[in-house]
Amino acid sequence: MIQTPRGTRDFLPEVMIRRNWLLDTIRSVFERFGFDPLETPAFESWELLARKGVGGEEIKNEIYYFKDKSDRELGLRFDLTVPMARVVANNPQLVLPFRRYQIGRVWRYDRPGAGRYREFWQADVDIVGSAAMDADAECITAAVAALKELGFRDFQVRLNSRKILNGLVEYAKVPKEKMADVFRSLDKLEKIGEKGVLEELSEKGIEKKKSEELLKLIGLKGRPEDILKKERERLKGVKAAEEGIAELEQVLRKARVYGIDGMITVDFSLVRGLDYYTGPIFEISVKTKQNVGSVSGGGRYDKLIGLYGGKDLPAVGISLGVERLYEIMEAEGMFRVPATLTRAFVVAVGDSVRDEAIRVARQLREKGISVQSDAGGRDMRKQLEYANRKGIPYAVFVGEKELKSGKLVLKDMKSGKQVALDIGSVVRRLGKTDK
Repeated sequence: MIQTPRGTRDFLPEVMIRRNWLLDTIRSVFERFGFDPLETPAFESWELLARKGVGGEEIKNEIYYFKDKSDRELGLRFDLTVPMARVVANNPQLVLPFRRYQIGRVWRYDRPGAGRYREFWQADVDIVGSAAMDADAECITAAVAALKELGFRDFQVRLNSRKILNGLVEYAKVPKEKMADVFRSLDKLEKIGEKGVLEELSEKGIEKKKSEELLKLIGLKGRPEDILKKERERLKGVKAAEEGIAELEQVLRKARVYGIDGMITVDFSLVRGLDYYTGPIFEISVKTKQNVGSVSGGGRYDKLIGLYGGKDLPAVGISLGVERLYEIMEAEGMFRVPATLTRAFVVAVGDSVRDEAIRVARQLREKGISVQSDAGGRDMRKQLEYANRKGIPYAVFVGEKELKSGKLVLKDMKSGKQVALDIGSVVRRLGKTDK
Protein backbone atom coordinates (compact mmCIF):
# COMPACT_ATOMS: atom_id res chain seq x y z
CA MET A 1 0.00 0.00 0.00
CA ILE A 2 1.47 3.37 -1.03
CA GLN A 3 1.22 6.04 1.67
CA THR A 4 1.21 9.83 1.31
CA PRO A 5 4.64 11.47 1.65
CA ARG A 6 5.66 12.22 5.24
CA GLY A 7 4.03 15.35 6.61
CA THR A 8 1.15 15.31 4.09
CA ARG A 9 -2.39 13.95 4.32
CA ASP A 10 -5.48 13.01 2.35
CA PHE A 11 -8.74 14.68 3.36
CA LEU A 12 -11.85 12.54 2.93
CA PRO A 13 -15.15 14.26 2.04
CA GLU A 14 -16.46 14.55 5.61
CA VAL A 15 -13.23 16.30 6.65
CA MET A 16 -13.19 18.49 3.54
CA ILE A 17 -16.70 19.72 4.28
CA ARG A 18 -15.49 20.97 7.67
CA ARG A 19 -12.27 22.40 6.24
CA ASN A 20 -14.14 24.22 3.48
CA TRP A 21 -16.53 25.67 6.03
CA LEU A 22 -13.55 26.90 8.07
CA LEU A 23 -11.88 28.45 5.01
CA ASP A 24 -15.12 30.00 3.73
CA THR A 25 -15.75 31.53 7.16
CA ILE A 26 -12.29 33.11 7.25
CA ARG A 27 -12.65 34.29 3.64
CA SER A 28 -15.99 35.97 4.35
CA VAL A 29 -14.52 37.88 7.32
CA PHE A 30 -11.48 39.02 5.32
CA GLU A 31 -13.76 40.26 2.54
CA ARG A 32 -15.90 42.14 5.06
CA PHE A 33 -12.75 44.03 6.03
CA GLY A 34 -12.25 45.06 2.41
CA PHE A 35 -9.41 42.69 1.48
CA ASP A 36 -9.40 41.38 -2.10
CA PRO A 37 -8.15 37.90 -3.14
CA LEU A 38 -4.72 37.17 -4.62
CA GLU A 39 -3.22 33.91 -5.85
CA THR A 40 0.44 33.12 -6.55
CA PRO A 41 2.33 30.04 -7.85
CA ALA A 42 3.00 27.11 -5.55
CA PHE A 43 6.71 27.26 -6.44
CA GLU A 44 8.97 30.26 -6.85
CA SER A 45 12.50 30.92 -8.05
CA TRP A 46 15.22 30.03 -5.57
CA GLU A 47 16.55 33.57 -6.00
CA LEU A 48 13.30 34.91 -4.51
CA LEU A 49 13.15 32.53 -1.56
CA ALA A 50 16.84 32.78 -0.66
CA ARG A 51 17.20 36.56 -0.94
CA LYS A 52 19.20 37.92 1.99
CA GLY A 53 16.83 39.40 4.55
CA VAL A 54 14.12 36.88 3.62
CA GLY A 55 15.35 33.34 4.07
CA GLY A 56 18.99 33.35 3.08
CA GLU A 57 21.03 30.45 1.73
CA GLU A 58 20.49 28.46 4.95
CA ILE A 59 16.76 28.22 4.23
CA LYS A 60 17.56 25.53 1.66
CA ASN A 61 17.47 23.01 4.54
CA GLU A 62 14.04 24.22 5.68
CA ILE A 63 12.08 24.21 2.42
CA TYR A 64 11.44 21.98 -0.58
CA TYR A 65 14.24 22.96 -2.95
CA PHE A 66 14.69 21.38 -6.39
CA LYS A 67 15.92 21.93 -9.94
CA ASP A 68 13.68 21.56 -12.98
CA LYS A 69 14.65 19.85 -16.24
CA SER A 70 16.34 23.03 -17.45
CA ASP A 71 18.47 23.11 -14.28
CA ARG A 72 16.63 26.16 -12.91
CA GLU A 73 16.68 26.41 -9.11
CA LEU A 74 13.20 26.49 -7.60
CA GLY A 75 11.47 25.99 -4.28
CA LEU A 76 7.95 25.47 -2.96
CA ARG A 77 6.69 28.64 -1.27
CA PHE A 78 7.22 28.54 2.50
CA ASP A 79 4.74 31.35 3.23
CA LEU A 80 2.34 33.61 1.34
CA THR A 81 4.03 36.92 2.21
CA VAL A 82 7.20 36.60 0.14
CA PRO A 83 5.31 35.84 -3.12
CA MET A 84 2.95 38.74 -2.38
CA ALA A 85 5.95 41.07 -1.98
CA ARG A 86 7.19 39.93 -5.41
CA VAL A 87 3.77 40.68 -6.90
CA VAL A 88 3.77 44.21 -5.47
CA ALA A 89 7.35 44.86 -6.63
CA ASN A 90 6.42 43.71 -10.16
CA ASN A 91 3.21 45.77 -10.34
CA PRO A 92 3.99 49.42 -9.51
CA GLN A 93 0.59 50.42 -10.93
CA LEU A 94 -1.25 48.91 -7.95
CA VAL A 95 -3.45 51.36 -6.07
CA LEU A 96 -2.08 51.94 -2.58
CA PRO A 97 -2.73 50.96 0.06
CA PHE A 98 -2.91 47.50 -1.49
CA ARG A 99 -5.12 45.23 0.61
CA ARG A 100 -5.08 41.55 -0.19
CA TYR A 101 -5.96 38.23 1.34
CA GLN A 102 -4.68 34.85 0.25
CA ILE A 103 -5.64 31.39 1.42
CA GLY A 104 -3.51 28.53 0.18
CA ARG A 105 -1.01 25.73 0.69
CA VAL A 106 2.57 26.30 1.76
CA TRP A 107 5.41 23.83 2.34
CA ARG A 108 8.23 23.60 4.87
CA TYR A 109 10.65 20.75 5.50
CA ASP A 110 9.86 20.63 9.23
CA ARG A 111 9.77 17.65 11.53
CA PRO A 112 6.07 16.66 11.58
CA GLY A 113 4.36 16.78 14.97
CA ALA A 114 1.21 17.94 16.75
CA GLY A 115 -0.29 20.65 14.59
CA ARG A 116 2.78 20.66 12.31
CA TYR A 117 2.88 19.27 8.77
CA ARG A 118 5.15 19.69 5.78
CA GLU A 119 2.21 20.68 3.61
CA PHE A 120 -0.25 22.98 5.31
CA TRP A 121 -2.63 25.86 4.71
CA GLN A 122 -2.36 29.49 5.72
CA ALA A 123 -4.86 32.34 5.51
CA ASP A 124 -3.26 35.79 5.27
CA VAL A 125 -4.27 39.44 5.13
CA ASP A 126 -1.79 42.21 4.33
CA ILE A 127 -1.86 45.97 3.88
CA VAL A 128 0.91 47.46 1.73
CA GLY A 129 1.55 51.19 1.45
CA SER A 130 0.56 52.44 4.92
CA ALA A 131 3.19 53.38 7.49
CA ALA A 132 0.49 54.20 10.05
CA MET A 133 0.01 51.80 12.94
CA ASP A 134 -3.70 51.84 12.02
CA ALA A 135 -2.85 49.14 9.47
CA ASP A 136 -1.24 46.92 12.12
CA ALA A 137 -4.27 47.26 14.39
CA GLU A 138 -6.65 46.51 11.52
CA CYS A 139 -4.80 43.33 10.49
CA ILE A 140 -4.87 42.09 14.09
CA THR A 141 -8.57 42.97 14.35
CA ALA A 142 -9.37 41.08 11.13
CA ALA A 143 -7.71 37.96 12.53
CA VAL A 144 -9.55 38.37 15.85
CA ALA A 145 -12.87 38.76 13.99
CA ALA A 146 -12.18 35.58 12.00
CA LEU A 147 -11.45 33.63 15.18
CA LYS A 148 -14.66 34.90 16.78
CA GLU A 149 -16.65 33.95 13.68
CA LEU A 150 -15.22 30.43 13.90
CA GLY A 151 -16.48 30.19 17.48
CA PHE A 152 -13.37 30.99 19.54
CA ARG A 153 -13.88 33.14 22.62
CA ASP A 154 -10.89 32.72 24.94
CA PHE A 155 -7.71 33.90 23.24
CA GLN A 156 -4.86 36.35 23.69
CA VAL A 157 -2.84 38.63 21.41
CA ARG A 158 0.86 38.87 22.26
CA LEU A 159 2.49 42.07 21.00
CA ASN A 160 6.14 43.06 20.61
CA SER A 161 8.40 44.96 18.21
CA ARG A 162 11.56 44.01 16.34
CA LYS A 163 12.78 47.54 17.04
CA ILE A 164 12.42 46.96 20.78
CA LEU A 165 14.22 43.63 20.46
CA ASN A 166 17.02 45.38 18.56
CA GLY A 167 17.16 47.94 21.36
CA LEU A 168 17.26 45.24 24.05
CA VAL A 169 20.13 43.48 22.26
CA GLU A 170 21.96 46.82 22.06
CA TYR A 171 21.22 47.53 25.73
CA ALA A 172 22.61 44.12 26.72
CA LYS A 173 25.76 44.99 24.72
CA VAL A 174 25.45 41.98 22.42
CA PRO A 175 27.56 42.47 19.25
CA LYS A 176 25.46 43.72 16.33
CA GLU A 177 26.78 41.05 13.98
CA LYS A 178 25.37 38.40 16.33
CA MET A 179 21.86 39.87 16.32
CA ALA A 180 20.32 37.48 13.76
CA ASP A 181 21.73 34.44 15.59
CA VAL A 182 20.41 35.78 18.89
CA PHE A 183 16.90 36.22 17.48
CA ARG A 184 16.86 32.68 16.09
CA SER A 185 17.75 31.29 19.51
CA LEU A 186 15.30 33.50 21.39
CA ASP A 187 12.53 32.37 19.03
CA LYS A 188 13.00 28.84 20.41
CA LEU A 189 12.41 29.90 24.04
CA GLU A 190 9.03 28.17 24.37
CA LYS A 191 10.38 24.97 22.77
CA ILE A 192 13.73 24.52 24.50
CA GLY A 193 13.40 26.74 27.60
CA GLU A 194 15.85 29.25 29.08
CA LYS A 195 18.54 26.64 29.67
CA GLY A 196 18.44 25.53 26.03
CA VAL A 197 18.56 29.12 24.79
CA LEU A 198 21.54 29.92 27.04
CA GLU A 199 23.37 26.88 25.68
CA GLU A 200 22.68 27.91 22.08
CA LEU A 201 23.80 31.49 22.72
CA SER A 202 26.97 30.20 24.34
CA GLU A 203 27.69 28.05 21.28
CA LYS A 204 27.24 31.18 19.14
CA GLY A 205 29.86 33.03 21.16
CA ILE A 206 27.58 35.19 23.32
CA GLU A 207 28.91 35.79 26.84
CA LYS A 208 26.85 34.12 29.56
CA LYS A 209 26.37 37.39 31.47
CA LYS A 210 24.99 39.14 28.37
CA SER A 211 22.72 36.19 27.56
CA GLU A 212 21.31 36.15 31.09
CA GLU A 213 20.73 39.91 31.00
CA LEU A 214 18.92 39.57 27.67
CA LEU A 215 16.68 36.76 28.94
CA LYS A 216 15.84 38.84 31.99
CA LEU A 217 14.86 41.77 29.79
CA ILE A 218 12.69 39.79 27.40
CA GLY A 219 10.98 38.00 30.29
CA LEU A 220 8.91 41.09 31.05
CA LYS A 221 5.17 40.63 30.46
CA GLY A 222 2.06 42.30 31.74
CA ARG A 223 -0.34 45.20 31.24
CA PRO A 224 0.80 46.98 28.09
CA GLU A 225 0.77 50.48 29.59
CA ASP A 226 2.83 49.44 32.63
CA ILE A 227 5.43 47.48 30.67
CA LEU A 228 5.93 50.16 28.02
CA LYS A 229 6.25 52.91 30.63
CA LYS A 230 8.86 50.92 32.54
CA GLU A 231 10.85 50.08 29.42
CA ARG A 232 10.72 53.65 28.11
CA GLU A 233 12.56 54.72 31.23
CA ARG A 234 15.04 51.82 31.11
CA LEU A 235 15.82 52.15 27.39
CA LYS A 236 15.91 55.94 27.21
CA GLY A 237 18.46 56.99 24.63
CA VAL A 238 18.32 53.68 22.74
CA LYS A 239 16.79 55.01 19.52
CA ALA A 240 15.49 51.73 18.09
CA ALA A 241 13.73 50.84 21.33
CA GLU A 242 12.20 54.30 21.70
CA GLU A 243 10.77 54.08 18.17
CA GLY A 244 9.41 50.60 18.83
CA ILE A 245 7.73 51.63 22.09
CA ALA A 246 6.12 54.66 20.41
CA GLU A 247 4.77 52.42 17.61
CA LEU A 248 3.32 49.89 20.06
CA GLU A 249 1.61 52.71 21.93
CA GLN A 250 -0.03 53.76 18.65
CA VAL A 251 -1.14 50.18 17.93
CA LEU A 252 -2.66 49.97 21.41
CA ARG A 253 -4.52 53.27 20.94
CA LYS A 254 -6.09 51.98 17.73
CA ALA A 255 -6.80 48.62 19.36
CA ARG A 256 -8.96 50.45 21.92
CA VAL A 257 -10.97 51.97 19.07
CA TYR A 258 -11.41 48.52 17.52
CA GLY A 259 -12.42 47.11 20.90
CA ILE A 260 -9.68 44.48 21.13
CA ASP A 261 -7.30 46.17 23.60
CA GLY A 262 -8.41 43.88 26.43
CA MET A 263 -7.01 40.88 24.54
CA ILE A 264 -3.51 42.34 24.11
CA THR A 265 -0.46 41.62 26.25
CA VAL A 266 2.97 43.10 25.60
CA ASP A 267 5.46 40.21 25.63
CA PHE A 268 9.12 41.00 24.93
CA SER A 269 9.93 37.28 24.55
CA LEU A 270 7.95 37.20 21.29
CA VAL A 271 10.46 37.14 18.44
CA ARG A 272 8.90 35.63 15.27
CA GLY A 273 11.41 33.57 13.30
CA LEU A 274 11.45 35.22 9.89
CA ASP A 275 14.16 37.80 9.30
CA TYR A 276 12.09 40.29 7.30
CA TYR A 277 10.11 41.82 10.19
CA THR A 278 11.03 45.44 10.94
CA GLY A 279 8.47 46.76 13.46
CA PRO A 280 5.51 45.50 15.51
CA ILE A 281 5.14 41.72 15.62
CA PHE A 282 2.23 39.75 17.05
CA GLU A 283 0.89 36.28 17.74
CA ILE A 284 -2.51 35.00 18.81
CA SER A 285 -2.97 31.97 21.08
CA VAL A 286 -6.22 30.33 22.13
CA LYS A 287 -6.86 28.52 25.40
CA THR A 288 -7.67 24.92 24.62
CA LYS A 289 -7.17 21.36 25.82
CA GLN A 290 -4.68 20.83 23.02
CA ASN A 291 -1.31 22.52 23.38
CA VAL A 292 -0.64 23.51 19.77
CA GLY A 293 0.95 26.91 20.36
CA SER A 294 -0.08 30.04 18.53
CA VAL A 295 -2.77 29.91 15.84
CA SER A 296 -1.95 33.24 14.20
CA GLY A 297 1.04 35.50 13.77
CA GLY A 298 2.45 38.35 11.75
CA GLY A 299 4.05 41.74 11.84
CA ARG A 300 5.39 44.73 9.95
CA TYR A 301 7.95 44.30 7.15
CA ASP A 302 8.78 47.70 5.65
CA LYS A 303 11.91 46.59 3.73
CA LEU A 304 10.75 43.37 2.09
CA ILE A 305 9.28 44.71 -1.15
CA GLY A 306 12.38 46.77 -1.88
CA LEU A 307 14.44 43.56 -1.85
CA TYR A 308 12.70 42.45 -5.04
CA GLY A 309 13.41 45.50 -7.15
CA GLY A 310 10.45 47.60 -6.13
CA LYS A 311 10.74 50.72 -4.03
CA ASP A 312 10.59 50.31 -0.27
CA LEU A 313 6.95 50.26 0.81
CA PRO A 314 5.63 50.00 4.35
CA ALA A 315 3.69 46.77 4.81
CA VAL A 316 2.08 44.69 7.52
CA GLY A 317 0.18 41.41 7.63
CA ILE A 318 -1.04 38.51 9.71
CA SER A 319 -1.54 34.82 9.00
CA LEU A 320 -3.96 32.27 10.47
CA GLY A 321 -2.68 28.70 10.80
CA VAL A 322 -5.49 26.65 9.28
CA GLU A 323 -4.22 23.24 10.44
CA ARG A 324 -3.95 24.25 14.08
CA LEU A 325 -7.35 25.89 14.00
CA TYR A 326 -8.88 22.77 12.47
CA GLU A 327 -7.30 20.43 15.02
CA ILE A 328 -8.50 22.54 17.93
CA MET A 329 -12.02 22.87 16.53
CA GLU A 330 -12.23 19.14 15.86
CA ALA A 331 -10.98 18.24 19.35
CA GLU A 332 -13.30 20.75 21.03
CA GLY A 333 -16.38 19.71 19.00
CA MET A 334 -16.76 23.19 17.54
CA PHE A 335 -17.88 22.19 14.05
CA ARG A 336 -21.61 22.45 13.40
CA VAL A 337 -21.66 21.28 9.80
CA PRO A 338 -23.27 18.20 8.22
CA ALA A 339 -21.34 15.09 7.20
CA THR A 340 -22.52 15.53 3.61
CA LEU A 341 -23.56 18.48 1.47
CA THR A 342 -26.34 16.42 -0.15
CA ARG A 343 -29.78 17.54 1.09
CA ALA A 344 -31.84 14.66 -0.29
CA PHE A 345 -31.66 11.30 -2.03
CA VAL A 346 -34.21 10.80 -4.80
CA VAL A 347 -35.40 7.21 -4.40
CA ALA A 348 -36.68 5.28 -7.40
CA VAL A 349 -39.35 2.99 -5.90
CA GLY A 350 -39.10 0.54 -8.82
CA ASP A 351 -37.33 -0.03 -12.15
CA SER A 352 -40.21 1.46 -14.13
CA VAL A 353 -39.72 4.93 -12.60
CA ARG A 354 -35.93 5.25 -12.69
CA ASP A 355 -35.98 7.76 -15.54
CA GLU A 356 -38.64 9.79 -13.75
CA ALA A 357 -36.51 9.81 -10.59
CA ILE A 358 -33.64 11.25 -12.61
CA ARG A 359 -35.96 13.94 -14.00
CA VAL A 360 -37.09 14.85 -10.46
CA ALA A 361 -33.44 15.05 -9.36
CA ARG A 362 -32.72 17.30 -12.35
CA GLN A 363 -35.62 19.61 -11.43
CA LEU A 364 -34.42 19.90 -7.84
CA ARG A 365 -30.85 20.65 -8.94
CA GLU A 366 -32.10 23.34 -11.30
CA LYS A 367 -33.67 24.97 -8.24
CA GLY A 368 -30.34 24.92 -6.39
CA ILE A 369 -30.99 21.85 -4.23
CA SER A 370 -28.10 19.39 -3.80
CA VAL A 371 -29.47 15.89 -4.40
CA GLN A 372 -28.32 12.41 -5.36
CA SER A 373 -30.20 9.78 -7.31
CA ASP A 374 -29.42 6.10 -7.76
CA ALA A 375 -26.74 5.39 -10.35
CA GLY A 376 -26.32 1.68 -9.64
CA GLY A 377 -29.69 0.01 -10.27
CA ARG A 378 -30.20 -0.69 -6.56
CA ASP A 379 -33.58 -1.60 -5.11
CA MET A 380 -35.42 0.77 -2.78
CA ARG A 381 -34.10 -0.81 0.42
CA LYS A 382 -30.47 -0.49 -0.65
CA GLN A 383 -31.00 3.09 -1.80
CA LEU A 384 -32.31 3.99 1.66
CA GLU A 385 -29.47 2.13 3.38
CA TYR A 386 -26.99 4.15 1.34
CA ALA A 387 -28.72 7.45 2.19
CA ASN A 388 -28.63 6.53 5.89
CA ARG A 389 -24.95 5.60 5.83
CA LYS A 390 -24.08 8.88 4.09
CA GLY A 391 -26.10 10.90 6.60
CA ILE A 392 -28.32 12.41 3.90
CA PRO A 393 -31.12 14.13 5.84
CA TYR A 394 -34.05 13.59 3.43
CA ALA A 395 -35.36 11.05 0.94
CA VAL A 396 -37.70 11.93 -1.94
CA PHE A 397 -39.71 8.95 -3.17
CA VAL A 398 -40.69 8.67 -6.82
CA GLY A 399 -43.09 5.81 -7.66
CA GLU A 400 -46.08 5.10 -9.89
CA LYS A 401 -48.41 6.35 -7.16
CA GLU A 402 -46.51 9.63 -6.76
CA LEU A 403 -46.45 10.22 -10.51
CA LYS A 404 -50.23 9.75 -10.77
CA SER A 405 -51.02 12.02 -7.82
CA GLY A 406 -48.50 14.71 -8.83
CA LYS A 407 -47.10 14.67 -5.29
CA LEU A 408 -43.78 13.32 -4.09
CA VAL A 409 -43.22 11.74 -0.69
CA LEU A 410 -40.59 13.60 1.36
CA LYS A 411 -39.16 11.65 4.28
CA ASP A 412 -37.11 13.06 7.16
CA MET A 413 -34.50 10.34 7.58
CA LYS A 414 -33.81 11.21 11.21
CA SER A 415 -37.37 11.36 12.57
CA GLY A 416 -38.94 8.97 10.06
CA LYS A 417 -41.79 11.42 9.40
CA GLN A 418 -42.97 11.75 5.82
CA VAL A 419 -45.36 13.98 3.91
CA ALA A 420 -46.77 14.15 0.36
CA LEU A 421 -45.85 17.43 -1.40
CA ASP A 422 -45.81 18.88 -4.88
CA ILE A 423 -42.37 19.61 -6.38
CA GLY A 424 -42.53 23.32 -5.47
CA SER A 425 -43.20 22.54 -1.80
CA VAL A 426 -40.37 19.99 -1.79
CA VAL A 427 -38.01 22.69 -3.09
CA ARG A 428 -39.11 25.11 -0.38
CA ARG A 429 -38.79 22.47 2.36
CA LEU A 430 -35.34 21.31 1.25
CA GLY A 431 -34.19 24.89 0.83
CA LYS A 432 -34.60 25.51 4.55
CA THR A 433 -31.48 24.94 6.68
CA ASP A 434 -32.00 22.40 9.44
CA LYS A 435 -31.34 23.78 12.94
